[in-house]
Amino acid sequence: MRTWHAVVVILLCLAAQAAAQDAAERPAVRFEAVDVYVDSGAQPLAAYQFELTAKKAKVAIVGVEGGEHPAFKEAPYYDPAALSRDRIIIAAFNTGRDLPTGRTRVARVHFQVSGLEEPAYAVTLNVAASSEGARIPATAAVEQGGKR
Repeated sequence: MRTWHAVVVILLCLAAQAAAQDAAERPAVRFEAVDVYVDSGAQPLAAYQFELTAKKAKVAIVGVEGGEHPAFKEAPYYDPAALSRDRIIIAAFNTGRDLPTGRTRVARVHFQVSGLEEPAYAVTLNVAASSEGARIPATAAVEQGGKR
């Protein structure tokens, strides 16, 4: 009878260990924000379009916010179907006179990240334009924001 109890205890310990290992292997889920900046130098920025990608990790885009300057405070344009993917094309324009110059945050993109891999975010600026519709030289950059 004692052998039977020992076998049961061993099986229970093995089952508990397997359950703990399965829990440790399940992907963690977290949320993080990525800020996208456009630097137009001395030129006023009236319009932009960029592509943002996330590689090396399983991500889903869960939201898009506008920027810090009043000209781009409203959420920019994007394809809502892109929210379930790891890439998104975002664009905005403003025909007003109060336009940003220099480096300004134009959007904040929220991601749900699953698993232990850290995403590698990259932005490609497709176009930046003046209020006259002329292309202007500009650069884009991303900064990873807070994790939640």
